[in-house]
Amino acid sequence: MDNAVLARIIAAIGEPDFPAVATEALRTLLDFDLTAALAHPADSRPVILFDNFDVAGARQGLANYARLTHTVNPMLAQARTTRVCRASDFVVTRDGLVGMDARARAHVVASDEEELGFRTVGWPAQLEEIAFYLDAGENLVELGFYRERRRRPAQADPFTTLQRISQPVASAFARHFTLGRGAPPPAAVLSAREREVCELMLRGRTSEAIAAYLGISRHTVKDHRKQIFRKLGVGSLAELFALHAARN
Repeated sequence: MDNAVLARIIAAIGEPDFPAVATEALRTLLDFDLTAALAHPADSRPVILFDNFDVAGARQGLANYARLTHTVNPMLAQARTTRVCRASDFVVTRDGLVGMDARARAHVVASDEEELGFRTVGWPAQLEEIAFYLDAGENLVELGFYRERRRRPAQADPFTTLQRISQPVASAFARHFTLGRGAPPPAAVLSAREREVCELMLRGRTSEAIAAYLGISRHTVKDHRKQIFRKLGVGSLAELFALHAARN
C-alpha cells in the first residue's frame, strides 16, 4: 500500500493540487479523519497549503494556529530533528502555559483532556494527533493528522508508517517547491477569484467597491475575504498588508 500512495504523490508533483493529493493520500493511508498541511518559510508565518477542517467546522481553529499558536507548539520546536511526533509525548504543564507568549496564550484553552495539555481556540476537542515534519528545501512542511481518540483501533501503526516513508515524501515536497521556484507564495494557496479579491483589498478597495467591480454580491466578497484570511493565516487587513510587504 505504501508504494501505491507514494506513486500517487509523485504523480502529482508540480500540479496545483499537489498538497491536497499528497496530504489526503497520507490521511487515508493512516485511517485518520482530519488533516492539514502547512509550509513554514524561514522569514514569515506558516502558509496553509491544504486542510479538510471544514468537515468539523474548525477552520477558525486552524487559522488561529497558523496566525498565533504555532509559536507555542512543542512538537514544532523539535521538528528539524524529530520527523514524526505523537502529541501525547509532548504534554505542556500549567506552568508551561503561564510561560507562553501572551498573544498565543490568549488563544489557547488549557485542558487535561487534551494530549498536549491545551488546544487552540476553535480547534476540535480531544483529538489524537500525529505530526509529520518534512525538510523540503527552504521550507519546513508540517502535516498534521487528527482523529477522535479511542474511536477505533488504527489499521496500522501511523508512527511507524510515516517514519518508513518520510524520505520519499520529503523529496516529493522539495521537488514540488523547486518547480514552483522556492517557497510557496501565499497567493499560491488561493483560488483565482480569491486572488482577484485579495489584490483589490491590497489596493485599498472596500467590500462594496470590490463587489461592484467584480459583479458579485457583497456577501460573496465577505466569504472570499474570510477564506483569504484563513488560508493566509492572518486575522486582519493590517496583517494582510504586513504579509504582502514581507513577501515583496
